[in-house]
Amino acid sequence: MKRLQLFEQFLNEAKLKAGRDEALANAILAYYYAVDGTPEGDAVQALPGNPIRSDGSVSEQDGLSAWGKDVVKGLSGARRCPSDFMMGDVITIAANNGNSYYFDGSDFVEGDKTIISRIDKIKKREFIDELIKLKIIETPKY
Repeated sequence: MKRLQLFEQFLNEAKLKAGRDEALANAILAYYYAVDGTPEGDAVQALPGNPIRSDGSVSEQDGLSAWGKDVVKGLSGARRCPSDFMMGDVITIAANNGNSYYFDGSDFVEGDKTIISRIDKIKKREFIDELIKLKIIETPKY
């Protein structure tokens, strides 16, 4: 029984939590914003790990490689970083504004209102740019 409880604690610690993981959530978004050939990508080159070389498609669930986790840890100062996460949770925690964000099919939703349509047609950097323009998150700092 004790092993089962420890495993459940391990699973709960892997989830990002509001009030504790804002820096980590902002670092994850900063990592995806820093693609190769951008000033942000050049700034990340000096950190441990490996920046993203190309811009990928937006997805509801995402994850980081070991190199990506090293970059996120370097940006946030965190000692731990989840391998897999829900992007809506990351944005909700990074926004820290009391609103809930999630994906509804190909739309990105705040509460019950669609704020970005057709996310399946845009890349992560453009998606994060839209979040910045809508003043949901701040521009990543490196």
